[in-house]
Amino acid sequence: MKAWEIWTWQGHPVVLISNQRRLDSKQKVVVLKCQTLYSGDPPAGALETVLGEADGLDRPTVCTCDLFFTAHKSELSQKRGVVAYERQRDISRKILQGLALAGL
Repeated sequence: MKAWEIWTWQGHPVVLISNQRRLDSKQKVVVLKCQTLYSGDPPAGALETVLGEADGLDRPTVCTCDLFFTAHKSELSQKRGVVAYERQRDISRKILQGLALAGL
């Protein structure tokens, strides 16, 4: 497993955002949960980003960047893709904006 890979967890795509050292040595990792966008769904919010084919996903998928989850690596299955560099930067910026430390 590598940072920025997209895996399946609890039936949803997730982005691995833990640093590589944690991914290599620990059983619990931090992920961003995502869900497929369907017609009629609201557009992505200010602290969300949309992943798609360039990231290895079949359909547009929105990821919430200001809500983190801890997952056991053993619960992750089916590597789906890797977040493209441009969206890695977008996600990183939105993570910082979504945390209280953004105002410091």
